[in-house]
Amino acid sequence: MVIQPKVGSFSTLDFIEIVRTSSNRYIYVKFQEDDGTAVDIVEETTASGMPKGTLELEVTTLEGTVLYSETFFPPSVSDVASRRITHPDIGKYQIQWGTGDYETSTSRTLLFNWHIREDLDSEDYYRTQVVEVVSPKVLALLPTFRLLLDKSIKVIDPGNYCTLGYSDSQLVTYLQLGLSYISGRQPYVGWQSLDQFPLDRGLSVLMRSALCEGLLSQLIFAIDTDVPAFSSDGHSFVLTHAPIIKSLRDSLSAELEKTVRDFKFHYVTSGSILIEMRIGWAFYQTIMSSPPGTTFRNALSVAP
Repeated sequence: MVIQPKVGSFSTLDFIEIVRTSSNRYIYVKFQEDDGTAVDIVEETTASGMPKGTLELEVTTLEGTVLYSETFFPPSVSDVASRRITHPDIGKYQIQWGTGDYETSTSRTLLFNWHIREDLDSEDYYRTQVVEVVSPKVLALLPTFRLLLDKSIKVIDPGNYCTLGYSDSQLVTYLQLGLSYISGRQPYVGWQSLDQFPLDRGLSVLMRSALCEGLLSQLIFAIDTDVPAFSSDGHSFVLTHAPIIKSLRDSLSAELEKTVRDFKFHYVTSGSILIEMRIGWAFYQTIMSSPPGTTFRNALSVAP
């Protein structure tokens, strides 16, 4: 059995959901056989009352705080009419997130933890979906960042696993990594979220930092897929993208070391230092243990 995460409009390999703040969005999974055939859980109980199939959902924050939990089956009598998890199609189970109080009111990362078992003879399967609740301010960055990162029009066909382009959630992930890259450098100033980042001064710095993280992803992909040398029936070709991407990323990373530092100095608070001259305990002990008549230059003399 396989729990298939929700398939986005761009990439079948996209495991992160994007939900705009103050909106509603269906989050769902599909339960299917290894060959892809959708299958439902068995909503029956044994003679002793033990449920044959099981479907549970627990929504938590990254810190582990439980925001919502529900057992689709076996439900209690009072929960049947009010349960939020629905079953619109064979093997598909979903919940509309955002209808409850404060569910999408702020930008944050949520974890949708699913637990499914088809029947008593089946294994228990678990799937955690990462859901990013982002503001329109963050979504407004995506066209600009896509223009920077995607340098050609690429056809994306999820049905044939053609995923050359970038989905919205991938771009948001790179932007968050770019923010982490900036916050992790000295001086100490840092920002906890993209909403707090000062785009009026730092848009270019954020874009280039995110681009650096995106190039790292491309570099790893190139290492896996490059063909140093191939020959067949007198035809040969070479695919070596990794060295070029690495050279570009190294150059960008070296530039960012200075750019990020100079940018963050705009937000370093100017401090002040107060110096006060005092005789400390160690100096006091020195005076007390000195013989009478001892003179300390420019300070004092010990009385005889």
